[in-house]
Amino acid sequence: MKSLAWLVGALLAAPAGVWAQTPAMQALDAQARTLMWTGHADAATRTMREYVAQHPADQAAVLDLARYLTWSGDYAGAKSVLDTHPDAARSSEGQVVLASVLAWGGWVRTAQQVNAAPLAANPNGLLPNYAQAIALRQSARPREALPYVAAVKRARPDGKDARDLERAVRIHTDSFVALDYQHGSDSDDLERSQPTLRAELAQGEALRWTAEFGRWDYRAPLSSPFASITGARSLTEDRGLVGLRYAPSLYTTLSAAVGRSSIDGAGGTTLWRLGVDQRFSDTFRADLMADHDRVAASPRSLSLGLDRTSVTGHAQWTPDFNWTGDLWLRRDHFSDSNDSTDLNAALRRAVVRQPGIMLDLGASAEHLSFDHNPGHGYYAPDNYRRYALTANLYVGLSENAGLSVQAGLGRQRDETFTAWRRANDISASLVVGIFSPWQLSVNAGYSERVLNTGAYEGRSWGITLTRRF
Repeated sequence: MKSLAWLVGALLAAPAGVWAQTPAMQALDAQARTLMWTGHADAATRTMREYVAQHPADQAAVLDLARYLTWSGDYAGAKSVLDTHPDAARSSEGQVVLASVLAWGGWVRTAQQVNAAPLAANPNGLLPNYAQAIALRQSARPREALPYVAAVKRARPDGKDARDLERAVRIHTDSFVALDYQHGSDSDDLERSQPTLRAELAQGEALRWTAEFGRWDYRAPLSSPFASITGARSLTEDRGLVGLRYAPSLYTTLSAAVGRSSIDGAGGTTLWRLGVDQRFSDTFRADLMADHDRVAASPRSLSLGLDRTSVTGHAQWTPDFNWTGDLWLRRDHFSDSNDSTDLNAALRRAVVRQPGIMLDLGASAEHLSFDHNPGHGYYAPDNYRRYALTANLYVGLSENAGLSVQAGLGRQRDETFTAWRRANDISASLVVGIFSPWQLSVNAGYSERVLNTGAYEGRSWGITLTRRF
């Protein structure tokens, strides 16, 4: 989306005839616009910063600087520029720029409030409709953005910026079918293969039907304490769920699914999920999920017919465009009369926002405890702790492909350790076809904190092919 934002900004901001001039012939602000138009976004932003520092009363330049920062993904920087120059921000054009900053930053409520007056004054205007579409596509009812996408297309017929906006909104509104395969292994010599077919069908503005079907395989050496009690080296689970997701408002999503899991020799069990996601404000949202599933830690836990009922709460706090805090609390009740509590907390800050590159740095902490350890093929510590420094990197390889990397540098300990141990991990995902009907995603990861069985080294990889329609 950053490449889309930059393209639209360049098309909208470049003055007529600017490409016919040379930077030596222009003032700093004109140089900056030429640099932006020719794709030198970093140089354009630096040049415009210098100009605005020298000419703070030039509202057009102030707004251009805010646009440049927005197109680079630096929403905090763009908001700071507008806050520092309130006269420019309060102008009719400035209100549209502010609405765009808020929309790109995910502040859906505030973006709509700021954009309300410009949109009412110019209901067919390109920029107010563009800002409205960007805001609504991130809401619980993204299809409400489609009329504003249509208005942008009318304002700029056959324009690439309008076509790119349509593609960016459609990835939130389209139905899809996805074929997914995930494979994992760990230092306890356990392996799992999980081919899954998933689908979502959109109906109207608020309802989506969901389905997933898989035939998952779990393996362990026959001599392993995690082997199946049936004596077989592998165990296969057939599972399927169908459900729905309903958005009664722009800020609320309700979900439900029910299904069945069947394993030869271990019988069948009913699967279910219930969830609610509420965006209380632009800075605070929370979701709650309850579900019932098998204890799929190993062939042993599966062959024993163990299941668990879980309740997970998650709260996210985004006080501004720089900071994000997350808190998860999960309670599990197991069918072998065991219970667990898992508490996770994470805080990260945006440290790099440039065209094609985003980097967040932060820290995380986890505490996990079980009532007892029954030895039924799953990891059940009394007092597991892990603390880590984290990094999240996204590199835009093109407007239709991107690479994301997550890494953690941590330490861990439970009641059986004599000292703290390493708990590092790294994972990467390459996505090709971000805005295309066909999308391919490839992922791989390495972790020193695999918690399913107590093995502290694991590897995973997977591939997903998605068709949108």
